[in-house]
Amino acid sequence: MTSSTGTPALNEDETRSKVYAIVGAMAPAGDATLTDDTELFADLAYDSLRLIELTLALEEGFGLGELAQERTATVTTLGDIVRLVTEVRRETEARRETEARRAEAGR
Repeated sequence: MTSSTGTPALNEDETRSKVYAIVGAMAPAGDATLTDDTELFADLAYDSLRLIELTLALEEGFGLGELAQERTATVTTLGDIVRLVTEVRRETEARRETEARRAEAGR
């Protein structure tokens, strides 16, 4: 499936797999089992600096704009990250589609 902007749309399973890959690669405790219930601090030994680095990696990896601190402050598990990325990707896609429709209507 491809969006109207020509970028492939990831489904939730693909998003989850990519989030797990990014989080797992950056995790200080790399030997933990990754599930939606895996906790960033307790299970993967993330600290606040590593969490900022993770946020930047997710923004880049998924082509997202800057993730607002208010949204990332409540993230504690991998499931939280999957939900956040999925939500932001949907919002971004909706915004792009709206802009594309406006541009098309303005021609």
